[in-house]
Amino acid sequence: MSTWTDRARLYIRGRAFLLDLGEEVAFYTESGPKRARYLLVGKLSLPERLRLGLPREGVLHYPLAVDPLAFEWEGETLILPGLRVYLGGPPAFVETPYYAWRLQAGAPYGA
Repeated sequence: MSTWTDRARLYIRGRAFLLDLGEEVAFYTESGPKRARYLLVGKLSLPERLRLGLPREGVLHYPLAVDPLAFEWEGETLILPGLRVYLGGPPAFVETPYYAWRLQAGAPYGA
């Protein structure tokens, strides 16, 4: 299954939720700054991950055991159980233990 969003291409592959942003972008995450083109959510074995055909770098992977269909969009925010991805920039406050927000070019991590 795949669908278009206004910014990215979304795929559900087995137990995996995969968002292809189309280009590598800078994120700030709970573990610091990262660059990624792909957002992968799901507990996957190495063979399962390799079958997705993803590169070794440029993948922001959250190994959460969630139903990949249990997602919602709120404006520019992707919501999964335990994870929020703020594609529009940093939130006023972080709601979940796992998070990522898109950094604007030249902006500090919190702005």
